[in-house]
Amino acid sequence: MVSRRGAASSLRVLLDRGFRFTIIGGTVVEYALGSRDLGDDVDLFGEEPPPLLEEEYYGVAHELGWSSGQTWLGTPRLIARAAGEEVPLEFFDNVHDFYVPEPMLERAERVVMDGVRVKMVLLEDHIVLKAHAGRGSDIERLKEIGRYVKKGRLHVSRDLVREAVEFFGDEAPVLLRRLREAGLL
Repeated sequence: MVSRRGAASSLRVLLDRGFRFTIIGGTVVEYALGSRDLGDDVDLFGEEPPPLLEEEYYGVAHELGWSSGQTWLGTPRLIARAAGEEVPLEFFDNVHDFYVPEPMLERAERVVMDGVRVKMVLLEDHIVLKAHAGRGSDIERLKEIGRYVKKGRLHVSRDLVREAVEFFGDEAPVLLRRLREAGLL
């Protein structure tokens, strides 16, 4: 598991080297829950440099003594060593079937994680990204998030969810159905 401290420490190193990114994955949910552990990795939408310029990512990893590899999409995956732990950082871009609408990145919030200011998509946007991905594991995670909402552990704005669904145009009806089935609308 990745701790808040480990994630923050790793991200600070990259921010100090001019990297810009937005947290988009399960870390968003764990952060909103106030969890100490943020999951198995930190998923990031790479903005600067673009993840398709992978040599810049691998060069920094080499310079820092970090391991590197690729995500399931062939984009950079760095294994940072920070705060006494290994922190997998997976960088994504809008390639193949992976898509994060620009308005989600524009309205991402700045949060402070263990003293480090980072950009993170809204919880509502993360939920819609999960619905868009639509894999079995994503649907199960949506149902889990729905249970957190029902128990009052998470607050989700249905208006923001509906707004985010509209970012996907013609796919909106499918996303709305998935979100209703998960108890999120």
